[in-house]
Amino acid sequence: MSEGGIEIGANDMTIRARLSPTYTIKTAMIAIVCLVLGVWGVWDYAVVIPQQERFFSRAEVCRSYRQLAEPIVSGSTPTSENETVAFMNTVLDNLAIEGGAEIRSEIAGLRAAVEAGGTLALDKLGVLVVERVLPNAVRQAQAEQPTGGSVDGKPGQITTGPSSPATWFAAERAMLNGIRNRTTVSGGPSDQLRLGLQLSESQLQIYGEVERPSAYDRPVQWLFILCLPFVPWYAWQLMRNRKRTYALHADGVLDLPGESWTQDELADIDMSRWMRTSKAWAVHADGHRVLMDDYIFKGIHRIVGALASERYPDQWTDEAKKIKPTSSTDT
Repeated sequence: MSEGGIEIGANDMTIRARLSPTYTIKTAMIAIVCLVLGVWGVWDYAVVIPQQERFFSRAEVCRSYRQLAEPIVSGSTPTSENETVAFMNTVLDNLAIEGGAEIRSEIAGLRAAVEAGGTLALDKLGVLVVERVLPNAVRQAQAEQPTGGSVDGKPGQITTGPSSPATWFAAERAMLNGIRNRTTVSGGPSDQLRLGLQLSESQLQIYGEVERPSAYDRPVQWLFILCLPFVPWYAWQLMRNRKRTYALHADGVLDLPGESWTQDELADIDMSRWMRTSKAWAVHADGHRVLMDDYIFKGIHRIVGALASERYPDQWTDEAKKIKPTSSTDT
C-alpha cells in the first residue's frame, strides 16, 4: 500500500520516505537557470562585449577622420595638428583592440611618436596597416571563405562582408592614405582624402549607433559566470539524494543513508528545529546524528512523527505535529 508517497508494506507496516518530486523539480530548474545565466555571461564576456568594443572603436576612427577631412573637402576651415593626432590615436586604439598581439609592441612605440608630435608616426602607422594588419585580415578571410573575389577591387582576394575585419582594415587603410595625402598640389582636397571620407561614412552607417561598453558590463557578466559552479553542485545534490533511503520498520529498525539502527541504538530524536525548518536529527547511542529533512524527502514526517510520538507522546503526534499543552481551566 502507498499513502501520500510513503510506502507501507502490507505485512511489516514499514514506513518509507522517498525523494520529493517538488524538491527534484525545483533543484533541476535552479540548475538549468544557473547554466543559462552562466553560459549567457560567458558569451557576453568573451564575444558580445569585445565585439561592442571593437565596433565602437571603428566608429570612433570614422568620426575622427570625418572631423579632420570634412573641413578640407568643404574648404571652410584649415585642420590643426591636434586633429591629426586625435585621428592617429583613435587608429592606434582600434589596432590595439583588433590588430593582434604581434603588433602590440609596435603600437606602444607609435603612441610615443604620436604624442611627441612627429609626422613620421603617420607614415609608420600607414605602413603598419598596409603591410601587416590588412594582409593578415585578408588571409584570414580567404581561409574562412576560399572562394575568390576581391577586397578593394583587387582580383584574387576574398570578397568580405561589410563588417568583416578585411573590409574594415581596407577602409582604415584608405583613411590613413587620405590623411597622408590630403591635398593636391593646388591645395584642394585629394582623391585619396575624398575616398577615405566616403568609406568612413559607409562604415559609420554600420557602426555609428554602437555605444561604448559600460565599465560595469564585465563585472556584471562575472556575476552570471559565477552561477556555473552551482550547476554541478545542484546536479550532485540530486544524484546524492536519489540514492538515500529512509525507512522505519515495524520492529523499530531505522534505515538511514548508509546505515541501519536497531531500536536500542536509536537514543533520541532532536525536534528542536522541526517546527521552523522541518528538519529533525536522529541521535545514535554513540552520539552521532543523522539529518532527516522533510523538504527534501517526501513523507519523512511520518517517520519523524512515529519516533517523536513514541519518545515524547505528550509533545508530538504521530504526524509530527506539536501537541498544544492543555490549560488548567480545560475540564
